[in-house]
Amino acid sequence: MKKIAFVTAGGSGGRMHKDTPKQFLELQGMPVIIHTLLKFEQSNDIDVIIVVCLNGWIDKLKALALKYNITKLEAIVEGGSNSQESISKGIGYLLGNGYSEDDIVLVHESVRPFITDKIIADNITSCMERGNAVTVVRGNESYLYSEDGVSSERHFLREKMFMVQTPQTFRLGCVAKALNDANEKGLVSQSLYILMSQLDYTPLYMVDGDRFNLKLTYPEDLKIFEILLTEDVRKMKI
Repeated sequence: MKKIAFVTAGGSGGRMHKDTPKQFLELQGMPVIIHTLLKFEQSNDIDVIIVVCLNGWIDKLKALALKYNITKLEAIVEGGSNSQESISKGIGYLLGNGYSEDDIVLVHESVRPFITDKIIADNITSCMERGNAVTVVRGNESYLYSEDGVSSERHFLREKMFMVQTPQTFRLGCVAKALNDANEKGLVSQSLYILMSQLDYTPLYMVDGDRFNLKLTYPEDLKIFEILLTEDVRKMKI
């Protein structure tokens, strides 16, 4: 049984308002995606890495992987027009290259460089024992639901709310079947866990994430990430 880090890097990062895709922006002299890949490279729980990459940046990523000695990187697959299509292409690569349906696939966003060894290990354990894993942190804000973005008649109890992170982890065969089912039903979802829920691949089992396992989304996040790269800051208990 292989444990596969499946890193998604197919987005262009429009909300960053920069010419360079956000996964290739530098933090302390090294691209964000390399910070992320090194976490999987250094993990004893990961056997192989594949990346689904934005078209036009594959050669750049190959060069970076060589430079930073990402030896577990087996393949860089060209991404699709959306996240679901990109994941489908990566899963297709795995199925076409001898991987077993029982292999464990940790789907992780390349712009979350602060993933920890514990998150990786807990995802794998949950998938082995319960069939899947979705990384979450408990909500610490109150939430309103609005249909029009102006008014609300519904709220959610904070104690029942969880914020979803990545990785989201499933057996290879399970992801492949879900993607095939989605294609047949014309379903397109922005996240793998949403697709699984829509297709009744439930229950989804939650594992603890980390409040520092943040996603690079907006320009101001770069400053926060630079601070978090200081090891002593991330060790703080908040």
